[in-house]
Amino acid sequence: MKLKNTVKYLPSVIFCGFIFVFMLLWFVLPKESYSAQEKRMLSDFPELNAETLFNGDFQKNLDTWMSDHIPARNFFVGLNADYDLISGRNGSKGIYLGTDGYLFPKPVTESETLMKNAGYIKEFAESMDIPVYMTVIPSSGYVNNSKLPIVHEEYTDNELINEFSAALGDKVEFIDVKNAMVREASTKQLYYRTDHHWTSQGAYECYKVLGKTMGYEPVAKSDFSIKTVTGFYGTSYSKSALWFVAPDNIEMWHNNKQPNDSITVQIKDGQDIKTKNSYFFEEQLRNDDKYPVFLDGNHSIVKITNTNANEGTLIVVKDSYAHTIVPFLSQNYRNIIMADLRYYKKDISALAKEENADEVLLLYSLDNIASDPYLSNLF
Repeated sequence: MKLKNTVKYLPSVIFCGFIFVFMLLWFVLPKESYSAQEKRMLSDFPELNAETLFNGDFQKNLDTWMSDHIPARNFFVGLNADYDLISGRNGSKGIYLGTDGYLFPKPVTESETLMKNAGYIKEFAESMDIPVYMTVIPSSGYVNNSKLPIVHEEYTDNELINEFSAALGDKVEFIDVKNAMVREASTKQLYYRTDHHWTSQGAYECYKVLGKTMGYEPVAKSDFSIKTVTGFYGTSYSKSALWFVAPDNIEMWHNNKQPNDSITVQIKDGQDIKTKNSYFFEEQLRNDDKYPVFLDGNHSIVKITNTNANEGTLIVVKDSYAHTIVPFLSQNYRNIIMADLRYYKKDISALAKEENADEVLLLYSLDNIASDPYLSNLF
């Protein structure tokens, strides 16, 4: 009889013990300020005052704080993502798990911002007296369509990019790279599996296509030596919480025929200036986010000089996809000035005159050009 009663209450005892142990651990364990796997800062303890107490902000932010600092958080976040996956909710966190360990952000949908940005670029090009080129990088889900899961939303990159390019007008020389990317992706890895960005190989394929219109001769792949670094987990990995996915490799391509002292990279953020004689900032490889190894990540203005190159000065208005392709473009252009409109608040037309630029290239991924609110700052 006693054994029966003990067995009867055992689930309750285990449950209460579980709650007690976790409560004890929650109080005893130190609170981390940063999640390396999710690549984000964890919330601080919320401010308590009369206003936050009565408007509900304190309770809401307290729930977030407690959730961010639960013991074994990474395990439970990953367990929840795995449960979503096996229960048929692939993509519930905005990321699809495809074949070969590919993680795909959900597709871009029709956007008013996309067409507004086409209008801004059209006006900008009409105000310029030098060639203005534009290219839009399709998404990994569109290019690697064969690796998508069976059930997924449709990637309409082809229609969106065609509609966008048609609205740019005659003054913009639009360079369509999507067909070449799809073709080359059948035999090459053009995008990271765990990140939305393209790989160095993907950037190189685009560099070759751009050369046909922009008039430069691409450097042959055989002229490069490639340094490979393992252990890269990108933003798609962090968002998905599918921790079992294997990491990517990052490749840094060095032109063997380029003198070591011919490259100067100057980074300007306000009054701060940083200079380096390399496209690659390898100290960034020690961080959780390794993608800034290319040109040190996002900055207001980055000037690259290659005294060994023959072409003139190119302005590149861009998102972060440009960081991987500009080292290739720099093989041909003597001066490249990268401007990021999120941080650079002056007119690009004035910058082009100041730098005596010969050409302007706007290079964006589809997901960014469809949502970027800063293209109105072009002029």
